[in-house]
Amino acid sequence: MINAINLQTVLRNRRFLIFTIVFPTVWFAFMDLGIGIFAKNLTMTWFIISALMGIIGNSIVTFGKRIGNSKEYYLIAIKTTPYSPFKWIMDSMLQQVLLNLLILCILTLEAIILGAISFNLSTLLLIIILLPLGIYLSFVGFLIGVVAKKDLLDMAGFPLMCVVALLISPFYTLAQNTFFNVVTDIQKLFPGYYVIKLANAIQNSGNYEKLIWLFVLTFVIHVAIILFLFFKSIKKGIE
Repeated sequence: MINAINLQTVLRNRRFLIFTIVFPTVWFAFMDLGIGIFAKNLTMTWFIISALMGIIGNSIVTFGKRIGNSKEYYLIAIKTTPYSPFKWIMDSMLQQVLLNLLILCILTLEAIILGAISFNLSTLLLIIILLPLGIYLSFVGFLIGVVAKKDLLDMAGFPLMCVVALLISPFYTLAQNTFFNVVTDIQKLFPGYYVIKLANAIQNSGNYEKLIWLFVLTFVIHVAIILFLFFKSIKKGIE
């Protein structure tokens, strides 16, 4: 019941609709119908970027702010009722999976209607690997919402979105020099790097077993750190 109410509230939120659905779909249409005339080989790359725009906007900007606005209510519920921090996390992650899946379905439908991509096994695999990245980014947004103040969330939402985008962007495809090599080495510490590599491997029918294991490893390490910080913050908040 709570999940259904929260989902309805999110879907009525203009901020969510603009940042996670309208902006990515308009951007993809512009790239495909405009620049795509001259560079059709980049269509799938633009699809992935537009999907990441929607997922990052949902997971970092709108979700973080939503958690920040409601955390006092949940802290009281945790302190005075059987409702647990674990239940709070699970309910929130379920909502985020559904919202990210909605974003991906809308973008996929748009791309198919425009004739930019066809729905095949490769497309399905791309959607499947983007969903775990959405879960990871939702954990990040969740932690930000719990530990940050409301005013800070209002000011830092877009800059945080840009930082996350920089940690995912495949700079190694642009140039090979000392600066980009250092940036790439830093990116390897985060799951997003391996999702982009996985997407490229799937597109080119390459071997991606090692990339899956590296993604899982970095995912588990990061989520473990986030959960530790979350429970520490919750313990402090209910004392």
